[in-house]
Amino acid sequence: MTTIKSSHRKVSVSDLVIDPRVQRREGFDHRRVDRMAADFQPHALGSITCSQRPDGKLVVLDGMHRSEACKQAAYQGLIPAHVYTGLTIEKEAELFLLLNSTKAPSALSKFLARVIMGDEAAVEMTAILAAHGWRVDTNDNAGCLSAVDAMERVYRTGAGALPNGTHPELLDRTLNAITAAWEHDTTSVRGPVLMGVAQLFARFGATVDTKKLVAEMQDTRPGVLVGKAKVLRDVQGGTVSGALAKILVGMHNKKRRANLLPEWVWVR
Repeated sequence: MTTIKSSHRKVSVSDLVIDPRVQRREGFDHRRVDRMAADFQPHALGSITCSQRPDGKLVVLDGMHRSEACKQAAYQGLIPAHVYTGLTIEKEAELFLLLNSTKAPSALSKFLARVIMGDEAAVEMTAILAAHGWRVDTNDNAGCLSAVDAMERVYRTGAGALPNGTHPELLDRTLNAITAAWEHDTTSVRGPVLMGVAQLFARFGATVDTKKLVAEMQDTRPGVLVGKAKVLRDVQGGTVSGALAKILVGMHNKKRRANLLPEWVWVR
């Protein structure tokens, strides 16, 4: 087992690197860096934290914006650093989360750090996503999901429709229906859609005719469905996801004479 050690020393800015696996996936706040670089004062930098890997790279765990401001200001001197050696990438991710509590990273960055750490829930959700051809990412490319808070609410509480715990089967069923209806359109895995579909399955379970529901969903784009849900929410109150679930009940029951889902009881 490698021993973890730490020391305080001064390091060259040119030796610092960023590994997005253990940093903010959203990247730099460029306005923040611009302000720091425009009024650059080396003595005000404080100490950054980094991990020295076996290949000698100094991976920044805390101080990304400060190190980038140094580079933007063309600073050639040394800066104080708390340098760890012997960290695994899992421990780097854990330390990143611990150190970045004042200006918290995005929910997405935290989630990805948890995956690297081996957090059981985050790893399971990632595997469920992958099984349906999705991945957690910030961009709008096909197959990318950024609504990690909504996804975790589905996994933990059925988007508020189930007891607290873990409900991987519900997340799996939700993603299965969404993917069957809209393939890998990123607008289909935004918060209101994820939670609305999940609430429907959580409340009505096996009585939902998924094949019929998917066929009806295919005729309405996700953005249009959310728009209708917002209008309904504005009229009746509640949440957009709850309104969307109510609309889905109507779509499910359309042209059916038997096996109808009950009327959606509004939950405020």
